[in-house]
Amino acid sequence: MKALRRLVKYGFLALLVVALIVTVWFNARAKAALPMLDGEVRHETLSGEVRVVRDDWGVPHILAADELDGYFALGYVMAQDRLFQMELMRRLAGGQLSELVGKPAVRVDRIVRGFRLRPKAADYLAMHQDSHPEIRAISERFCAGINHFMDTEELPLEFAVLGIQKRPFTPVDCLSIGAILPITFADGLREDALNTILKAIHPDLDTDELFPGYHKEVPVTVMETLEEAAQWAAEHPEHYQVAGNNDKALASVAAMRSLVADLHDIRTMITPALGSNSWVAGPSRTKSGRAMLANDPHIGFTNPSIWYEANIKAGDFEWYGWYLPLIPFSLIGHNRHHSWALTMLANDDVDLYREEFKPDDPTKVKYKGEWTDVLIEEEEVPVRFGATETAQIRVTKHGPVITDLLSALMEYNGPDVSMSWVWQHLEYTDMIAFHRMARAKSIEEFEAAVALITSPGLNVSYADAEDNIAWWAAGRIPIRPPHVNNKALLDGASGKDEILGYVDFADNPKLINPEWGYIATANNKSTFKSVGDVPDMQGYWQPGDRAARIEEVLDTRDDWDIEGFQALQFDDKAWAADFILPRILNSLRIVDLTRDEKEAVAILEHWDHLHGKDSVGAMLYQMINDRIMYHLLADELGEGLLGPYHSLADSWNFYKFAMKTPSSAYWNKIDTPDIETQGAIIVQGFRAAIAFLREELGDDIHAWEWGKLHTMTFKHPFGYIPGLGGIFNVGPFPASGGDRIVNNMLYLGNGNFEVVAGPSTRRVIDFADPETAYAILPTGNSGHIKSPHYGDQAPLFMDGKYRVVNFTRDQIEAHKKHELIFAPPN
Repeated sequence: MKALRRLVKYGFLALLVVALIVTVWFNARAKAALPMLDGEVRHETLSGEVRVVRDDWGVPHILAADELDGYFALGYVMAQDRLFQMELMRRLAGGQLSELVGKPAVRVDRIVRGFRLRPKAADYLAMHQDSHPEIRAISERFCAGINHFMDTEELPLEFAVLGIQKRPFTPVDCLSIGAILPITFADGLREDALNTILKAIHPDLDTDELFPGYHKEVPVTVMETLEEAAQWAAEHPEHYQVAGNNDKALASVAAMRSLVADLHDIRTMITPALGSNSWVAGPSRTKSGRAMLANDPHIGFTNPSIWYEANIKAGDFEWYGWYLPLIPFSLIGHNRHHSWALTMLANDDVDLYREEFKPDDPTKVKYKGEWTDVLIEEEEVPVRFGATETAQIRVTKHGPVITDLLSALMEYNGPDVSMSWVWQHLEYTDMIAFHRMARAKSIEEFEAAVALITSPGLNVSYADAEDNIAWWAAGRIPIRPPHVNNKALLDGASGKDEILGYVDFADNPKLINPEWGYIATANNKSTFKSVGDVPDMQGYWQPGDRAARIEEVLDTRDDWDIEGFQALQFDDKAWAADFILPRILNSLRIVDLTRDEKEAVAILEHWDHLHGKDSVGAMLYQMINDRIMYHLLADELGEGLLGPYHSLADSWNFYKFAMKTPSSAYWNKIDTPDIETQGAIIVQGFRAAIAFLREELGDDIHAWEWGKLHTMTFKHPFGYIPGLGGIFNVGPFPASGGDRIVNNMLYLGNGNFEVVAGPSTRRVIDFADPETAYAILPTGNSGHIKSPHYGDQAPLFMDGKYRVVNFTRDQIEAHKKHELIFAPPN
């Protein structure tokens, strides 16, 4: 027994020693990886001196005489702060994650390689290396800066932990990151597949009802007022008809389920949900009498944040920008002359086609009634701790055959399905567009640059120092045959379902200085009017709730100021509660309730529809809706498809329609012999919600505060590993706001209210004083765990507060904390 006690004692001491050694190594390595913020960097490509001044928020201000020298410095400082994030994004876009983390990432790598993002980027650069020399020069200098950092400074802690070997970054890497955006923001890729599955499972149900778009309510559009939309809908009853089914049942539903789940997982890794807000106000609507702009693009929360802030002043070019790591052109930003905002247009630029391969020759596929050649590629997929695998990719006239992935990953005996999206078939000129947008000297030059955006479609909102406000639906809008249901599987063999062409940009929806004085976008439909040769613009519009609420509030004032715009970005009123909550309460008032249930009803009856983190009403409302949705659709979708469906915009569009339509067939459960009613399902969902909250939060109903379950933790990739979350993550914080609310703090649902996506930054600028703009990041500008700027903005972000953007040279010098000098060799 003494020997055993001695063994336990010394074993415990040994573990303590090992833990101490690991802790000491970890801290020493993390501190050693902090970048050099003061000093001198020399490189042969530099033509002159560049000063990089970092301010008290860790934002680099790049002061250069030569623009290309400035982009070298941008690559260097971005790598200093975000190299691990850049490495992960490069591997994700190239299908190379399994080389780093092993077998669990093989499925993701196979699917991403099937999209052919990196080969497409390489082909594009090879074909256009001389046609846009300024873009190539900037990309090469930017990558030279990244690579020089890797050659001269300590690599991040994560590189040491994972054993990542440094390898040069190239312009192909940069463009591949840009190329993955069309896929991650393409709801059609998942919705078309999910719609097809449900048609096969439930041939007797009207599954199109689950994907209504705006066809079951008055459309909230960018170009028309709510009153105009209501009048138009009343005059066009055909608007309320959902497109018919042009699809046949699909075999091997189980495999298609797998595809939907994998696509959902990939999107979750990059951008688990989307939905953004922007609005601009002209002089007639602002206190200053000048143009104003607000923007909060909604992307999946990451740690570090998805945006990297940097300010460049080089020659006569100056631009304060928000950059996606590894892309040298800012996607949003401002200078003294103009600013722009982005939200997703949500137009449908992705289609799925059923392919017919020649039975005796798999290298041929039928296209427009003729047998045509198939491109067949094979790629090796290195797997850490495992054998290298091979991915075969077939490419038809439409695009990659995505079901090939299923044949390698699981048994699949269904038809071959290819994926076609706009980015794949047109010249990708988006990076040229953003380069020119930042350099525009007039609204006309800016519009000409916006015309170069191809895919994904974007809402580009604009304000300038000449007090113009404008908005463009940017991107190439497909023209499809009239009979095509864009949300179902299309016929790839006959040619009858092929895209006929694209709308000319001149015919794309736009507004310039509208008479009512403001323009708001929230991923809602652009217009109910025809667009070029498209009678009804097709898309996967986000529910109109946020757009309606923004317009409702904007219309109440003609004296908007910075504080008012900031308050509107943090607005947390549930717009749809005005008609959903009375329907819930009416169903509850006619049944016998327990004391706790009566108390819950009383709280909801007096609730103000706001979603502050201490609101009990918000907790009850969201949980009840969540449980009603579950009991409404679990029998038709099953557990495996509820998550992917809930992430689609149409899930809420359907729910609102179902709440207004007691006769909907979906209220009746198909897995019971009884005939259920809307009222019965509402009561069932209500009681399930009360039981869930009691188990999670205790018996005191007045302690069921929204922020106790609606929480925000900014997770580092290492933070998902048990035991490391407390070291690498920032949070948790109780969160206000919620799904389909202006302060759009989104969650997965189905009982899980942990925030996964939301405002990736909040920005406000008044051109009465464009040198004093306001912004905030969710965490901080640095990705180094030991940096003071790793999570320094998170408390401000969660409280709806902002910091002043240092833009002018005087502001930069006044807030200088570090200075790094770049220069040619001695």
